[in-house]
Amino acid sequence: MKLFEELYDAYFKRIYAYVFLRVRDAAVAEDLCAAAWRKAFEKFASYDEKKGVFGQWIFTIARNEINMHRRLYWVKNFFSLTETENITPLNDKNPAQQAEDGELKKRLFAAVEKLSAKERDIISLKFYSGLNNRQIAAVTGLSESNVGTITHRAVEKMRRDMENI
Repeated sequence: MKLFEELYDAYFKRIYAYVFLRVRDAAVAEDLCAAAWRKAFEKFASYDEKKGVFGQWIFTIARNEINMHRRLYWVKNFFSLTETENITPLNDKNPAQQAEDGELKKRLFAAVEKLSAKERDIISLKFYSGLNNRQIAAVTGLSESNVGTITHRAVEKMRRDMENI
C-alpha cells in the first residue's frame, strides 16, 4: 500500500481544497475528504491507470461525495419521508423563508405520495438513506439499470407534480 500512501500525500491538499471550496465548511470538508479517501482505499485494487490518471479518479470520487452530501442535506433539511422528524429551521432564515421552506416541504411530500410504493421505496433508499443504485438493487432484488430507470422516472414525476401543485 506504499503506492496509495504516496498518492494520498501527493493529492490530499488538492482534494481538501476542492471539497472545501465546494462546501465552504471545514468540518464537512474533512468528513467528505475522509469518505472519499476511504472509498478510494477500498476500491484501489480496481483502479485502472489505462482508464485515466489517479487524479481524475480521486477527484471524481470526491465530487460524488459532495453531490451525495448535498442531496442528503437537501432531503433531510426540507423533507422527512416519515413526516415525523422535527427539523429545526436554520437560525439565519427569516419567517418568509421559513414559510417558503414549509410550503416546499408540503408540495414535495404531496408529490411523493403520488408515487407508487416501489417508487417511494427506491426514492427513500436513494435520497434519504444514501444508497447507490447497486446497493438499492441488492436490497430490492431489481437490476441496477432498472433501479436507475425507476429513480429517474420517479424524480421526473415529482418535478411535474410539484410544478402543478
